[in-house]
Amino acid sequence: MSRRIARHFGSMEAIRTATAEDIQAVEGMGPEKAPVVVAELAEMSDLIDKLIAVGGNMTEPGTVPAFTGQAPGGGEPAGADLPLAGMAVVVTGAMTGPLQELSRNQMNELIERADGRASFSVSAKTSLLVAGEKAGSKRAKAEGLGVTIVGPEEFAEMVAAFL
Repeated sequence: MSRRIARHFGSMEAIRTATAEDIQAVEGMGPEKAPVVVAELAEMSDLIDKLIAVGGNMTEPGTVPAFTGQAPGGGEPAGADLPLAGMAVVVTGAMTGPLQELSRNQMNELIERADGRASFSVSAKTSLLVAGEKAGSKRAKAEGLGVTIVGPEEFAEMVAAFL
């Protein structure tokens, strides 16, 4: 969730000035958790100030604040040309090839770096299923819903710049 917040706002400054309503705009953040995040940030204010004072990097690489959704100077939203922009991606089965050594957490991070959203279950909102060996019921469900299915090697080619 912290990664989604960082990508959404782009900088700690933007996060610190966000209201609970602003935090709720982050995908997956509900009305119960958003005020808690705002309160936790307020509690950590001194620590954050100390980190900034010693030169801590408090920006998410490759992002712009989501309040505008625009690239600097206007134009297309940042990340619009990334391979998984706006896609909900589910990974299932054993990965092979270039993805064989990646853990599930590393796969999720890879998806997020390519501007996708890692999901754990197949639904009508799923854009892409990466199906490794023994994909099983998730593959069957994706086929029934008409979700695009790719193998690990094809997915690795799609996100090669982020491996």
